[in-house]
Amino acid sequence: MIKLVSTAFFQAALMVLGQLLLKLGMQHVHDFTWTWTCFLHQILLNWGLITGVVLLVATNLLWMYMLKIYPFSIIYPLTSVGFVLGMLVGMLFFNETVVWSQWIGVMLIMGGCWFIVK
Repeated sequence: MIKLVSTAFFQAALMVLGQLLLKLGMQHVHDFTWTWTCFLHQILLNWGLITGVVLLVATNLLWMYMLKIYPFSIIYPLTSVGFVLGMLVGMLFFNETVVWSQWIGVMLIMGGCWFIVK
């Protein structure tokens, strides 16, 4: 079970890190438009977006590994750990405010994960 939980946590952390880099990269995109100029100059040359995409590809490769080894009914609910990590990243990197109801939600998610792996 420890390998399952640690793999699921690592996959969720990698996913959140990839999303964090996408968010940071998009903060450097000015006047986002669906044009080749925007795409070529602001997106393809953006280290945050490129690194974020690479990490999300790695996340999906790890997810495929997990699908091969573990029961889907256990690993899929464990991906909700990413919601908790995402909230913490929002607080730490973007100074977002988290209200008490969100903390209750985090406790419920973590409790659910605990019951799933038991």
